[in-house]
Amino acid sequence: MIRKRRKSGTSLARKLSAHTPKIPIDRKRSGINLESTEAEQLGVLPHECTRVNEAMIRSLSTVTPSTEIGEAVRLMKVLDVDALLVCDEGALVGTLCDRDIALANVPPSEAIHRVMVSDPSYCFEDNLLIDAHELMRVRGLSALPVREFSGRLSGIVRRPLGR
Repeated sequence: MIRKRRKSGTSLARKLSAHTPKIPIDRKRSGINLESTEAEQLGVLPHECTRVNEAMIRSLSTVTPSTEIGEAVRLMKVLDVDALLVCDEGALVGTLCDRDIALANVPPSEAIHRVMVSDPSYCFEDNLLIDAHELMRVRGLSALPVREFSGRLSGIVRRPLGR
């Protein structure tokens, strides 16, 4: 007697799980799978499904760790920004915001590396904007650098107004 083997759904499940977007551990995934929208799969409301690359500012304001604080303040005023990215030979090494300068209470001739935030937080272009804003809120940041997966800086996300 020849029995027909029934196909199992495991290969379909593997294909579906390979294409499901990664979500932060603290966000609960909805129970809807096949007909769900991306927002439902991510456990967010539809208007919260905006990606960082849709809202980031692509023009970057960078300085080196040896730049003087006075020069950084002048640059912030001219560019009308509240944060600068500190890069050394193209690599992100820190961030400097107006609050860091105010709290440091050092002379304007001092180098930035004395007051910058070393080992800065960052996000990737395809992260959810709501997650980037939450990271900024938790860490008290006014701006968050954005990286491509290759590691290259591609932009910056600013804190939303009124928060």
